[in-house]
Amino acid sequence: MRPARPKSAARLVRPAVALAVCVALGVTGCTALGSASSSAGLSLPAKQPIPASAHRTGADGANTAQVVAAANAFLATLSEEQKDTALYDFDDPAKKTGWSNFPTPVVVRNGLKLGDLTDEQEAAALKVMEAALSRKGYEELVEIRKADDYLASLPDTGGSNGPTASPTADPSTTPTATPTGTPTGGPGGGRPPGGGGGANFGSEWYYISFFGQPSRTGEFTVQYGGHHAAYNLTYAGGSVSISPTLTAVEPMEFDWEDLYYAPLEDKRTSTIAAIQSLTADELTAAEIDGSFDDLYLGPGHDGPFPTEPEGVLVSSLTKKQRAKVTAMLKAWVDDLDERAAARLLAKYVSEYDETYIGWSGGTTLDNNQTYVRLDGPSAWVEFSNQPGASTDGIHQHTIFRDETADYGWE
Repeated sequence: MRPARPKSAARLVRPAVALAVCVALGVTGCTALGSASSSAGLSLPAKQPIPASAHRTGADGANTAQVVAAANAFLATLSEEQKDTALYDFDDPAKKTGWSNFPTPVVVRNGLKLGDLTDEQEAAALKVMEAALSRKGYEELVEIRKADDYLASLPDTGGSNGPTASPTADPSTTPTATPTGTPTGGPGGGRPPGGGGGANFGSEWYYISFFGQPSRTGEFTVQYGGHHAAYNLTYAGGSVSISPTLTAVEPMEFDWEDLYYAPLEDKRTSTIAAIQSLTADELTAAEIDGSFDDLYLGPGHDGPFPTEPEGVLVSSLTKKQRAKVTAMLKAWVDDLDERAAARLLAKYVSEYDETYIGWSGGTTLDNNQTYVRLDGPSAWVEFSNQPGASTDGIHQHTIFRDETADYGWE
């Protein structure tokens, strides 16, 4: 959260625009994820072997002990039925389908809804994320939830286009967007349906789950998310991966309960600074074929990563330009706990001789077509400007992936 400032004059906010995406989901046949049932009969070993790949691809220096302590403290507040809903097998396929940039329940999330927890349980759940993320990363998580509270406060346009018209969708089975270079929307991309209040926006619509028993010695993933946020933090001993992590926001800035918020400010300013640091010739060389109205490898699209990177080679840039690219990378990597984040960033920077930065549509913050991509042997970052779905402002989706450690060590 940014420091409090005097509440500004009300910004121009048009009535929520009810999009037709959910109707489209209904036409294409939304199916339930059945996530809660996946933990039935769960049998978790006290210790699991740590795969060698975790040490090769994850970031060492993870604060696993603190995350496990917070997770166990949260689990201790739950009933047996709640625990069964929150815990999944490590390899349960629901891990890859139960997250989205759509509001819930348009796409059903895994685990326990924070709005259904007691105050004590919710506080304990958030302590898990506070332990897993850096201070900056956790503040961003809080700000994204506040943005949903803000959207929920807007006038409800209602109508059949609202998310409740199609309560469940499985992005793994009903994709309407294929990463062909021209994403067109749907659970894997596109703007969320509905808009404003009544669209199931709000901080209570966030969920937490665990894939694998939290352990200092085995593998487990903390999955937390809702509209415009999805964190998949996988631990194996001292190694950690934050891939994939989706962070998005609408609006970019707002006043809520006498505080000013600007979620993702570091991500958008550093991204625009990095791409605008290129010379005219470099920008021409860095343009990516196709147009993008959303993420190429967003929810429901875990790959394949492009075999031929597009853009300009980061190692070919000047020292000042490379510093701006590094600042861009830091804006995502630094969401992770500080020590592991520093090691992860060093790894990605060491790969600049195989890392490319490119753009499509535009390179300015006020252009709703601006799309920027960083593509390395490991790091993958997408930044997508889009028209507002519920407000007049720009609407942004971003994703971070590690090609060598997606959902752990794949």
